Amino acid sequence: MSLLGRLQTVVGAPREAAEPSLHSSLERLRSALERRASTFVQDAPEAAPTLAEAMPGGAEIPTIHGPTWVVDTCFALDDRHGDHPIRVGFDRDYTHLERLTNDHRLHGFDPRDALYLDIEATGLEHGAGTLAFMIGLGYWDGNGVRVRQLVLRDLDEEKAQLQLLWEALERHRYLVSFNGKSFDLSVLQSRLVMNRFCTSKESELKLRPHFDLLHLGRGLYKKIWQDVRLQTLEARVLGFVRQDDVPGRLAPLCFFRWLREADPRPLAGIARHNLFDVLSMVSLGGLLAEEARPVGDAGRRAAVALNLAHTYARKRVPEAALAVLDELPVLSDFGERVAAHTLGATCARRARDVLRQRTHLMAWLTLDPEADVAKKALARLERASKVPPPRRRAALATPPDVT
Repeated sequence: MSLLGRLQTVVGAPREAAEPSLHSSLERLRSALERRASTFVQDAPEAAPTLAEAMPGGAEIPTIHGPTWVVDTCFALDDRHGDHPIRVGFDRDYTHLERLTNDHRLHGFDPRDALYLDIEATGLEHGAGTLAFMIGLGYWDGNGVRVRQLVLRDLDEEKAQLQLLWEALERHRYLVSFNGKSFDLSVLQSRLVMNRFCTSKESELKLRPHFDLLHLGRGLYKKIWQDVRLQTLEARVLGFVRQDDVPGRLAPLCFFRWLREADPRPLAGIARHNLFDVLSMVSLGGLLAEEARPVGDAGRRAAVALNLAHTYARKRVPEAALAVLDELPVLSDFGERVAAHTLGATCARRARDVLRQRTHLMAWLTLDPEADVAKKALARLERASKVPPPRRRAALATPPDVT
């Protein structure tokens, strides 16, 4: 077979019955080779955008420790986040927060003087090897909410990032976070000390007045929902569902890809995730505080009311628990009704409210006549009510002066 014939066999070119001309055969051969080669050629990769293009609103900010990258995003009070305007975080009642958390440092809590904090870290542990490559800070700026994100472009910029964080902490009296007491503050405190930014005593962030929304969410919705993660509260309380969100567990991978390839797109996805975290905390703070008011509310879900009463009882505020139970919604579940009157009797005893204690004990016995604990408690209460007060007993023991 000729060379031309062998080439046609290799590339799959059709053979003609008659001997073709050399020119036409070479043209067909060239076309066949191009078609075969096109199956192996890939388009050139798209050029990565710059950090400024990937993160609108970002800019380099100078500090005494050098520059760092900062992204500022502002929101008006009437901007909606889910089903609610952002203003719900600022126009709700927080006067009961001190009793609800049993933390006197939250006395007089004002969301306009609070710093809403969330970090994205290089790991899930809060040991010395974990650093916060992105720190999201939300705060009242006079007209609405500003979310400032401190982003590491390089590990050498960490001290500049911590400088801006420290300045923000000094400007605000209160901290608000979601699980920040367990994770975020531990990471930041370690990094402040390791960078010799301040001493361990000076960086004791956990001693600052701190409202952790995770603890309140658990207190309200425990055993009602499958979990009380931030995104669960967003969907069920705020009516906000994230679209195309980058999971937080992928944050370390996205940051290390940025360091390795200088491609800011994965990092921008984490920045969007962090922005939602901070903005959700602002709105959730007001809505959860409103749900946790120590008052009876017939519109409150029965299971939530029971959880709230239990929360106040654990915090040693029996009067608040009784206030929640006074106008308890109709309980259809037998176990919930028994639990409500059991808790009511306990809280009334602690509050030394005899009338309420008797009412709850009798209601308990109406539901469960064989409840020995309720029988004994009611018997003790009746015996105590028949014993005169100490002063009266002393007066009766002294014979009257008949002279």
